[in-house]
Amino acid sequence: MPFVKYVLSYAAKSKYMDLLNEMVLLMDKHAARQFKIYSGSENDDSQRKDFYLFDNIRRLGEDYNDEKVFKKLYAGSDKNAWYRLKGRLIADISRSVFLHQHPNNDNMLCFYYTALAYYYESINAPRVALYFYKKGEDKSREIENYGLLDIIYSQITKLAREIPSINPELYVNKRKENRALLNRLSEVEDILAVFEYQMNANQYLAGANTPIPELLENMLNEYTNDEELKQSPKVQFGIYFIVSHILLQDKNYPGLTEYLISTYNSFSEKNFFNKSNHQHKLKMLSWIANAAIANKDYQLSLKYSELLHNEMQAFEKLYYDMFETFYYNIRVLNYSKINPDKAIELLQEMGKIKTVQQNAYYAAFTLLNLAEMYYKQKQFKPAIVNLNKAYGHEGYKSVDSYVQLRANIGELMIRFDMKEYDFIEYRVKQLFKDYKDFLAKPEAAKEVEFMQLIQKAAESPGMLRKPEFRIEALKYLETYSNEWTKEEVLFRYNEWLEMKL
Repeated sequence: MPFVKYVLSYAAKSKYMDLLNEMVLLMDKHAARQFKIYSGSENDDSQRKDFYLFDNIRRLGEDYNDEKVFKKLYAGSDKNAWYRLKGRLIADISRSVFLHQHPNNDNMLCFYYTALAYYYESINAPRVALYFYKKGEDKSREIENYGLLDIIYSQITKLAREIPSINPELYVNKRKENRALLNRLSEVEDILAVFEYQMNANQYLAGANTPIPELLENMLNEYTNDEELKQSPKVQFGIYFIVSHILLQDKNYPGLTEYLISTYNSFSEKNFFNKSNHQHKLKMLSWIANAAIANKDYQLSLKYSELLHNEMQAFEKLYYDMFETFYYNIRVLNYSKINPDKAIELLQEMGKIKTVQQNAYYAAFTLLNLAEMYYKQKQFKPAIVNLNKAYGHEGYKSVDSYVQLRANIGELMIRFDMKEYDFIEYRVKQLFKDYKDFLAKPEAAKEVEFMQLIQKAAESPGMLRKPEFRIEALKYLETYSNEWTKEEVLFRYNEWLEMKL
């Protein structure tokens, strides 16, 4: 099941998109609806140029054409007005996002309180300003935002001139204590920067015989003798981020699983986890579950997926929606190996949950995964039904072109097994036309040759038994043997071809 892999590939690719496109495509249905309401949408908003642009980006995804929309709205003549429209849309989206998201994001909430305090201070309402500065102080202390605390203490000290009840000495001392913490954090950052450099430069984890926790402790002792600093949550979390990413990058899944479980248990025993870092706790549990899948330890993965689900309930389900899709995906990945019928049942449930329904991209991928699971169970008609649903889904436009091609090649495999040979001959020609730009690239040779092979077999199904076809197919499998990794991908057509020989 390729769900997480392609979500990540999409996220990596998004940094090359136009800023406005990226902001729009990051919005789920709920956020898009909130934006429309905030921006004053009425029943008929067809005359609004900003909504036309917004809707086109959401509907077309990767296929959105900036020049076409520009010509539609301004007849291709007024670039300045076009740029002003895009700038205004970015500003409106930004305000809508901040308005609707700040109550659920601690850092945004800190800045919200502080911004309100600045505003009321600017209109000579010091008491109201003090109220919001104190709200900002409480929240900033809770999430250890010491940089913002420094600003807040400075501003409250100035307010003492307007409000006699404020003891400036109290806030001067608070600021001194806070600065000491800031200096300590700077030392932490220095340690982590050197630590990360040494880890990467010297490849400490590659082939190390010493257990990872012991190895890390020895390295840390080289940089500081301050025991309190070494054991601080900031340092320990920083090391965890560095080491886990290096192990993941090296695809050292056994080492990653062992390290993550050891770290999770250690952090739990030391009471490091709290509301402000609960998101990191959930990420750690999801990483353990995913690393266990890579090790084919499905029972261990299921165990930690249940622990993840339990922890998602904490703090009034603060991060439940954020992790719900990943929880389901972990379950699907495991059951696709040990109980495919259960995986199909989970995917059907997945299509009904709010976080998937509100994200067109996730919804389309759920349909693709469901189609593949039906195919693996040789339930070809439901597989085709779900592929067609995916093709027609609004989120399909946002799916990477390569993934779309793989889905279509998967359909060719299914149609062949259903003996719909005429369809294959027609569809292959259509695919070569629809994806001509991608298929012209050297990296698409594997797909081109496979489609040529399946087209030959469809023209004469008896061809599969002929020695010349067998030789050609075996040569194909050998040529691209290194390209079929152990990672999950959509429709492994090398396996399909192997079964036909």
